Amino acid sequence: NQTLHAYALDTSTQHVYDFAGQGYVHRLVQNKEDGKLVEVNDPFSSSQERSLTPGLSDAQEGEVVHRKLEGFASQYYTLLKSQLEQQRTFYEGRLQEIRREFSTKERNQEKSKTELISALRQERKQLSHRLVSIQRKKEKVLSDAAFLKSMNESLEANRPALEHRIQQ
Repeated sequence: NQTLHAYALDTSTQHVYDFAGQGYVHRLVQNKEDGKLVEVNDPFSSSQERSLTPGLSDAQEGEVVHRKLEGFASQYYTLLKSQLEQQRTFYEGRLQEIRREFSTKERNQEKSKTELISALRQERKQLSHRLVSIQRKKEKVLSDAAFLKSMNESLEANRPALEHRIQQ
């Protein structure tokens, strides 16, 4: 205050004391337009008043930031772990569901294959019976045809004799 300077720098902590405001300044930056020093408020403080005690040193502030980052990282890893666990649970459940559907489809296919084979065997039996029946009918028709042919031949053979008798 005796030197008529507005600010003083504590060389051990690198904190700036504002004589006019009667408190420590969080940061000073140089204005690009006119080159004057401008105060930047402490982002960790909600009030606009200056503190009568110096703020944290750069090392302390770095440690606070480091702790906050560690806290955020811990929260991030916890959230990531829970999300991955949920995804694992979801996809394992989905995989089991797909396996069940596949095994059900496989059983249904086996069942339908068995039913198809059974139906084809039954149809084969029916066709075999029809074949036997048709073969019997064919043999009967052939024997009837042979009988009728022989009958026709005998009638043809007796025809001249019968025509002769009819004329007499």
